[in-house]
Amino acid sequence: MDIDPPDSDDHDARPALGIWRLALPAAPRPLFLRRDRPFDPEAPVVDVPDALRYVASARTSLRGPLVLEIEGPGDPLASPESVLRLLSLVHEHHPDVLTGLVIDGPLLAEYTEELESFGLGYLVLRMDAATLRAAERLVAAVDYKGDTLDRPEAARLLLEEGQRALSIARREGIPLAVRTTLIPTVNAREIEALAKLAREGGAERLDVVPHIPVPGAPLARGGQPGASELELAQEVAAKTFDRASRGGDRRVTDWVHPGRSRLVNLDELDAVDVLRTLPDPDMGVRTATLLPRRQPQIVAVASRDGTLIDSTLAAAAQLRIYAVTENQIRCLGTRVLEENPRRRYDGIGDARTFLKAVVGCRAVVSTAYSARAITLLRAMGIRPLAAAGPVDAVLDRVARGTIRIAT
Repeated sequence: MDIDPPDSDDHDARPALGIWRLALPAAPRPLFLRRDRPFDPEAPVVDVPDALRYVASARTSLRGPLVLEIEGPGDPLASPESVLRLLSLVHEHHPDVLTGLVIDGPLLAEYTEELESFGLGYLVLRMDAATLRAAERLVAAVDYKGDTLDRPEAARLLLEEGQRALSIARREGIPLAVRTTLIPTVNAREIEALAKLAREGGAERLDVVPHIPVPGAPLARGGQPGASELELAQEVAAKTFDRASRGGDRRVTDWVHPGRSRLVNLDELDAVDVLRTLPDPDMGVRTATLLPRRQPQIVAVASRDGTLIDSTLAAAAQLRIYAVTENQIRCLGTRVLEENPRRRYDGIGDARTFLKAVVGCRAVVSTAYSARAITLLRAMGIRPLAAAGPVDAVLDRVARGTIRIAT
């Protein structure tokens, strides 16, 4: 992504740069249960098809560089099936769009290779506590790798994994910024310590944003910082990240700073004619190579033991979900299929329950399909692929596009 706009006037409230930032809530599951903003399961979340529609509409209707930032309401890496699929599809169809994630930290080590394969441009790490006392006041629990940890364990995880995420990003060369929510009664005295941790960890900058009290939340009485208090905290962070000490060149996270980019209005994108976002049918088609490169994607397979694809979709008790990148095939987990006698006849059973098992996948692989299963999967934009054999070998063919679609 080539960004070379002119410098803007810092005193101008309206950004002078033609950089558009598309912020989407596309992470439906929480990681940390925070006491300042409890997770709302009813909060609206954009699914993968809608997110792709927004990206395509923005590329069609807006001029200038576009940034796609996934920021919640949960931690994006706690919803790897949908978020990784979205990143892979954006990387494939809109390689000029810069992508970023706003994360809490603990799951970064699990998905670093996939994020790099799917072209992730930058990270924003939420770090709101520098001491165990502040962390315990901030979090109530954490759902981590299938276990629910209580407040003391969650607080230690928050501190340890935050610093670990900094080191991973620095080691892998992923541009990273740190975001701190200023809560007057919790971390007002820790801004300097947080700024030093961020700077020493390799972050490009630290942003201090105000706490907005949520009625009924345990920390609702923590209050909202005043203008002078917020300004002082931001000055402390800016002083720690003194531009004179690192030269005048802009870095990736500087360009996507909310103060320098324009936030895209989703309502305006909803009005864009979807037909305008489709590719021109007269465009030339690229010729196939002898062995096509892998296209990163999420795939579900019907396998009894995870080594062989050896089951029809109707007979499978579960589906195994894999992330396939150019260099790796990795199992993300399993999804159980309902025990419904109707599945033996039509391969689906209850359609809503079945779709929950394949949501976020780009393809499903089994030895055979019913006509209803093929129709439903195609209607959802998911490819039904018929194959049998070793999982890794079949998934390699799926990613290269050399396997037949079920008919």
